[in-house]
Amino acid sequence: MSDKTGVVYDLGYKPYEGERLGRSGAIRAMLRDGLRRTFGIRRKSRKKVYPWGLVSLAFLPAIVFVGLAFALSSFAPEAESPFGGHAQYISLVGTVIILFCASAAPNLLIPDREEGVLAVYSSRPMTAWDYIWGRVGALALVCSAFFLLPNLLMYVGFAALDDAGLASALIDNLDDLVKILVTMVAYVVGYGAPALLISTYAKRVGPAAGTYLAIVLISPAFAELFRTLDFPGSRYGTLIAVLQHPEVIRNWVFDESQGSVPMSAVGFEPWVSVLSIAAMGAATIYLMARRYRREL
Repeated sequence: MSDKTGVVYDLGYKPYEGERLGRSGAIRAMLRDGLRRTFGIRRKSRKKVYPWGLVSLAFLPAIVFVGLAFALSSFAPEAESPFGGHAQYISLVGTVIILFCASAAPNLLIPDREEGVLAVYSSRPMTAWDYIWGRVGALALVCSAFFLLPNLLMYVGFAALDDAGLASALIDNLDDLVKILVTMVAYVVGYGAPALLISTYAKRVGPAAGTYLAIVLISPAFAELFRTLDFPGSRYGTLIAVLQHPEVIRNWVFDESQGSVPMSAVGFEPWVSVLSIAAMGAATIYLMARRYRREL
């Protein structure tokens, strides 16, 4: 018989002695991870093309717009711009937010369930609410930047060209900044909440993105159909137009015409769109909490 003996090696193991960040650190880490995911950072190059292309789409027109204003002394922003003022530029940014949410929301939530990452999160000092606010915060932060930064560029750029001077123009036009901030909330919640809600229950990223785009882009057609129908309560069907609630609020805030928006055409006041967006946001948070309490 051979004489076999065991050997014990001292590898110098030491327990972790660094700072313990607790739940707040876990939420910050979740937020940073969400920002990396939405922009494809530390992922393959093809994962970066779509989000950074949307960044260009949101910012480049504003940069060109302000650059022309500085280059041409006779340039009149409201009259000669292909985008008009803030209200018109917001429509372009709104389209970017829709396209971004279609990709970002599924990538924030679905891979964690597909790859079993939630089990790892549950071993950390993290609750379901911490996870939700980390993911929701990442999406809201990026969408807000898409919305706010190009409009701020225009706001400051045109103030710098004002004959009254930069500081005076910024103060005189402060109401425009307030309008931008109010409208930003409507667009970020109005377009972000449905994307998160679908992604909370969808099993694959692609179908989730397709479902979201279909609902957002096709719902105005169904709303228009309900507008033409004539039976008791048919006008409430116009409220399904997810795409148009933020637009109604934008027109209301900037004192623009509502045009042929179905919910306005049947007599709904803009505050109904405010309530619709708020209800969608609250329902999304509630259902996300209900979904993730079982796993975290």
